[in-house]
Amino acid sequence: MARYNSDFNDLIALGNELVRRGLVLGSGGNLSLRQDDTIYISRSGTPLDQLTPDDFLPVDLNAHFRRPLEQPRPSLETPLHLAGYRSRPNARAMIHCHPVHAIAWAMQGRPLPACTPEFALYLGYQVECKPYLLPGSEALADTVSATLPTSPAIMLGNHGVLIAGQTVAQARLRTLYLDETAQICLLAAAAGQIRPLSQNEFDTIVATYGNG
Repeated sequence: MARYNSDFNDLIALGNELVRRGLVLGSGGNLSLRQDDTIYISRSGTPLDQLTPDDFLPVDLNAHFRRPLEQPRPSLETPLHLAGYRSRPNARAMIHCHPVHAIAWAMQGRPLPACTPEFALYLGYQVECKPYLLPGSEALADTVSATLPTSPAIMLGNHGVLIAGQTVAQARLRTLYLDETAQICLLAAAAGQIRPLSQNEFDTIVATYGNG
């Protein structure tokens, strides 16, 4: 079956890492993969450090999603992931988790700027922060649809992040660099000043090294 390829093993390992790093707690967060016109998303209520291949449930990317009442059922955040894949046709993996530093920065209501070369290469000049919207809602999915076409990541106010990648490995690094930069900015703000990369510095990095 399609779900038993190596990408699912990578997602399972990633789920363990996200919990180990404290980027998600309990049964929060969800992971998904796209294969052709089907996404496989983690099952509702399953902690990310306890996933098995059978915990990734198929959802038709092109159909209107109605969450079933019976178990097992896809994550409450399935509309979030569907919106992400529809907005970024080259995406093959999505991560939704709750990094503490990213959530704290998002409470400022400001975009997270590129402060390191790694952030610039993997996430661009900045990552937008959107106001809080109810998890699982169509309004939240609509916000993703409006934002992700021009960025591989979005910060969801008082909630978490959604990260897209062409591979699981790319999505993983984008998640880690986003939370690292949020921590750097919070520390810099506490010390008195944030110094993001200038547009010229950003352009030079991308022109020299490409995109992550």
